Amino acid sequence: MDWGAIPQFLAGGLAIGAVYGLIGVGFSLIYSTSKVINFAQGEFVVYGGLATVSLTLFDIPASVALPLSLAASIVMGGALQGLLSTARKGSNELTYIMTTIGVAIALQGLAHQIWGTDYKTYALYPQGAIKVFGASVNYATITVLVMTALVCVALWVFLFRSMIGKAMRACANDSRAARTVGIRPRRMVLMAYLASAAIGGLAGMLITPSQMMSYDNGVLLAIKGFTAAIVGGLANPFGAVIGGLVLGLLEGLGVGLISSDLQNAYAFLTLLVILLVRPQGLFGRAEPGSAR
Repeated sequence: MDWGAIPQFLAGGLAIGAVYGLIGVGFSLIYSTSKVINFAQGEFVVYGGLATVSLTLFDIPASVALPLSLAASIVMGGALQGLLSTARKGSNELTYIMTTIGVAIALQGLAHQIWGTDYKTYALYPQGAIKVFGASVNYATITVLVMTALVCVALWVFLFRSMIGKAMRACANDSRAARTVGIRPRRMVLMAYLASAAIGGLAGMLITPSQMMSYDNGVLLAIKGFTAAIVGGLANPFGAVIGGLVLGLLEGLGVGLISSDLQNAYAFLTLLVILLVRPQGLFGRAEPGSAR
């Protein structure tokens, strides 16, 4: 074990952890407004990354390709919410969750047909790195962290300063009470799906240049994003970002100090520990009447 390389392992875990956090934010936004866990969230990430790859192949500059891919992700989110809204009245949350799993499988198959099995990437970040506490932090990591911070600021402004955001929070707290003051919960759920898809697509655009993307990455990314949301508190989008960073740092340390063969196992282990020790997450509140 190279204990002196710990700062470098932590630096390597920061960028991927920030991406996990962004994916977790998507889970949190949808769950807080509809009590549905959207397991198609990972496919938003995959399509955001691969759509950008396709656009850049046509020599479309990144300044144009990124907004177009983001718009496509938002359309996907709206389509998913539209599909769920067609479910018969009286369907429970489990029905919706199973529908999102079916959608994820279908989207993965479609991505296989469109992009094949090869890992794909595109150039986005400048070359080079800076030294921070003995670790070499490349510009890709810096960009991802800055973008994650900007997303958090924008999300805070949206949720706490805009009328739509306040309405979404009201629905998350008590949808029946929100309905009595003229708020339409279905519209707020739609906004949550659109925002979730946009953030997921952005995560895909950020991770593809450095980690590469394949059609079948969605399942694993969804699991790790879900783990980030659970760690931070499933109904707390800002907690999900912290949860993602924690997961990324643990993964970076595990890969560097233990074994890279177990890279994907660290997320499952973290999820198991949190569910056993603090099921409401680091920043979540226990449900009334729960055992803990």
